[in-house]
Amino acid sequence: MGATWHELLRPLCAAACAAVGSDAAVEVVLFFVARWCQKETGAAEPDVAALDQDHLADIAARVVRNLGDDGVRVDRLYDRRRGGDVDAWTELRRLLFASACARVGVADADHYADEAQQKIAYVLITGTPPERAAAQLAEAIEGPRYEYVFSSPFPFWARTVVIHLIIDDKRRQKRESEAPPAHTPQKAAGLDAATLAHAHRALPAFHELPALLDAVRELPPVQRSVMVWTLARRDLDPAVTEHLRELAPDLFGETGDGTGTSEAGGPDASGPPASDREIAERLGTTARLVAANRSVARCKLAARDSHWKLLLEVLLPHRSTRPTHEEGRDG
Repeated sequence: MGATWHELLRPLCAAACAAVGSDAAVEVVLFFVARWCQKETGAAEPDVAALDQDHLADIAARVVRNLGDDGVRVDRLYDRRRGGDVDAWTELRRLLFASACARVGVADADHYADEAQQKIAYVLITGTPPERAAAQLAEAIEGPRYEYVFSSPFPFWARTVVIHLIIDDKRRQKRESEAPPAHTPQKAAGLDAATLAHAHRALPAFHELPALLDAVRELPPVQRSVMVWTLARRDLDPAVTEHLRELAPDLFGETGDGTGTSEAGGPDASGPPASDREIAERLGTTARLVAANRSVARCKLAARDSHWKLLLEVLLPHRSTRPTHEEGRDG
């Protein structure tokens, strides 16, 4: 059998490591250069020989340099065991705030910095950190289309995330200000009339809920816990919460009785949470990673069944529980 497609990149990656004088493992560099090729061509197995070899050599050299400059930082941000390194995330938040502040002023900078930080958290949760790249290379070279692959310096890439958020928001505001008033209700994007009609019949009776809850059970542990605690939040309809507990007592057992009050009638700190921050306290993580894990889980569930997408929109209508849009730019 011939060599796999990405093995053709190994000599080029080894030469880049030698030229830069880096001690980075060739396998790690190879993984990210291969991922760059996939993203650049849109193919799972790109024809490496058809790509510009000089440009590939330049990409490999950039990956080596950026791994040396930012690899440790990115691994710290990826650290799932502790919800990410607090100091690394604080440093990133300052970078995003400063970049946003220079473009929209102090008053709006917090909003854009928070949005960008959540997008970046989403990218890290669904991507491959440098410390796992070599192992992933041995299994399969794959990842989300928006994965950060070290072809640009991490601070530059992070700043582009917040800048594009600002640009996209300003474009949206301009379109809305120029658009004529709309008097007809709009349908949810991507859903045909048959789906909407079925969902209209299904939602009031919650016919799809058992299957959706079975799918929640199959999620990875962190995503499952985040979804369960989110579905137990106090700002959901109490009738919905009670029905969920009846359908899946095994899932919702740890979230309390749903009242949010103690036996004496006062607030119960161990009862249902009122915010992502309270969910994070129960799970020993951060509100940012709660939102990012929920976003990943919702996208997985919505991709399996369009009816579940509608159910989740009904069950989780408040803004903080909506999924993050994919961020497709890498510098």
